[in-house]
Amino acid sequence: MEKAPYTSGSEYCKALTEKGYRVSDWIIDVVTKPNFLINEKSWPLPLVRVKLESLGFKEPTTLENFYKTATAAGFELCPPEAALALRFNYDEQPTGEWLRVAIGMDKMIDSDGVPHLPKLGAALKKFYLETYWAYPHAVFHPHNEFVMIDRNAKKAE
Repeated sequence: MEKAPYTSGSEYCKALTEKGYRVSDWIIDVVTKPNFLINEKSWPLPLVRVKLESLGFKEPTTLENFYKTATAAGFELCPPEAALALRFNYDEQPTGEWLRVAIGMDKMIDSDGVPHLPKLGAALKKFYLETYWAYPHAVFHPHNEFVMIDRNAKKAE
C-alpha cells in the first residue's frame, strides 16, 4: 500500500471526513495529538490479511498471544498511520465486515489512557474508521482477521 500525502493525523482526519468516511471520536482523539507518529515506516507497505485460524488458532486467544504467534510466523505490526491510509484504499469492503489493523498495544492511547486498536468497518452504506481495545488480554476468535505487514514480502523487494 502506498502512503497517503498527509503529514499529520489531523490532516488525515480532515481528508477522511471530507470524503465521507466516518471517523470515530477515539481515532480523532488519538491521531490529532502532537505526538502521533507519521512516517515511522518505509512505504509502500506490503500489507496482508491474517486470520487467526490461518495461524493455527482453533479457540479464542488473547491479542498478546496472537501478536506473538503472528510475528514468529513472519508478520509484523503496522504503524498506526497505516489504518488511516488503508481506509482510503478499501472501498470494496463488504457490508458488516470489521477488519482490525494490528498495531503495537501502546501506539494509540486516548486522552483517558486507554489503548486502542484501529478497525475499518462497512455498514449502513458508509465506511468507518473505528477502534477496539488493545489490551494484552483482549480476546479474539479464529475467524477474526487483522491487517499486518508481510515481513517476507518486504525482504523480497
